[in-house]
Amino acid sequence: MKTILVPTDFSDSAKNAINYAAELAKLTKAKLILFHAFHIPAVPSEVPFVMPLDDIEKDNLKALTKIKKTILSKYGNELNVVCKTKLGFAVDEINEITKEENVDLIVMGVRGAGYLTEKLIGSITTTLIRKAKRPVLAINDKVTFKSIKKIVLACDYQNIDSKSMEPLKEFIKLFKSQLYILNVSSEGELISPIKKTVGGTQLVHSFEGLNHSFDFVENEDIVEGINEFVDEHNADLIVMVPRKHTFFENIFRERNTKRMAFHTHIPLLALPE
Repeated sequence: MKTILVPTDFSDSAKNAINYAAELAKLTKAKLILFHAFHIPAVPSEVPFVMPLDDIEKDNLKALTKIKKTILSKYGNELNVVCKTKLGFAVDEINEITKEENVDLIVMGVRGAGYLTEKLIGSITTTLIRKAKRPVLAINDKVTFKSIKKIVLACDYQNIDSKSMEPLKEFIKLFKSQLYILNVSSEGELISPIKKTVGGTQLVHSFEGLNHSFDFVENEDIVEGINEFVDEHNADLIVMVPRKHTFFENIFRERNTKRMAFHTHIPLLALPE
């Protein structure tokens, strides 16, 4: 992990994500990029007035630099922290700078009170999870950095790509974590022997030499099944691949947000397909 990107809107949840990313950057000796995408503010007035773009950019860089100074004073001047700001839509500009800077991980804050609720659904973070070309680590505003000893990979055994698992393997090696590869199925609809054989073989190959286990749970509600497993095993990180046209992507599109129940007292790592 060489480069970590932290988009910020200067909210409390974003500040918390920055602190988490700084801890991770210090541990991995990665470059930390603080980034803010901005729009031209609309001023309700009879007399049209638009603040010059240069002034807006300077103000944003000033705010980012202030955060940078706080980070360096807290975590040490050896951290490599860069500040960048661009005019444009947040998700588009995040993806653009991710490509330009060859970012390995995007860390973003999410708001919530214990659950992925309406404060996450439809948010920039959720949209980015579906559209990002790099892994996105979603950090709730109550999450503090700690060693990640137990990781749960929610898996459907379909189209396993070893390359997409590389960021997860890096986390496992970094923290010497135990990985639980979890499949939740409705009663009587357990994963087929063929999928289990093919997908399982690919996963065994992907995590060869690492501490991992395969776990199967029956539950009519997949979200509930994952939650119960996470609680039972005191997991420190949930990992998902929100593929197109699958349940795992639909989790982040769900409008009936009252049924959303992924615990946000631990981070969520979304791996691009």
